[in-house]
Amino acid sequence: MLSYALENGKELAIAPLLKTDQKRTGLEPNIEQSFGWGHIIQHEMLPDGRSNIILEGTGVCKLIDFKQSAPFLVASVEKFENDRKALKTEFYQEKLSELLVLTKRILLSEGAEEGLIMKMNLVTKHPHAVDFIASLLNYDFSQKQEILETIDLKEKVIKLLEIVSQLNLRE
Repeated sequence: MLSYALENGKELAIAPLLKTDQKRTGLEPNIEQSFGWGHIIQHEMLPDGRSNIILEGTGVCKLIDFKQSAPFLVASVEKFENDRKALKTEFYQEKLSELLVLTKRILLSEGAEEGLIMKMNLVTKHPHAVDFIASLLNYDFSQKQEILETIDLKEKVIKLLEIVSQLNLRE
């Protein structure tokens, strides 16, 4: 699979499997219909044949159809890249700041090391900060999937802020 990705634009997508109670009937693999994709920016071959890669997240994609299923899945997808202009708006920066404060509070209450908490400030420079924060916290997977599938950045940050606010109320 990695060789195929490296030979075909260095793009790779990661799609979670559906839970047993969510599985669809039919021949298609039972994976989420929306998932993250990115570009392989570094590849290191290990002596035992395995590989280490660094995958830079580029956006979200939605499954259109499968091109092949063996020996691994290859699919046609519709890609949605982040609106980088939206990252610079005052609204987004304010909401991201609120999100970071609440997230740090949750991580501290869960016993995270102070070094990690301090490094959380670096996430403000990341183009997928909301998705990154959403992946760190422990809450319902279907809500995480909903955050990932939300393309509009303003809507995405508001949704996660609501979830994180509720998590803070429980602390």
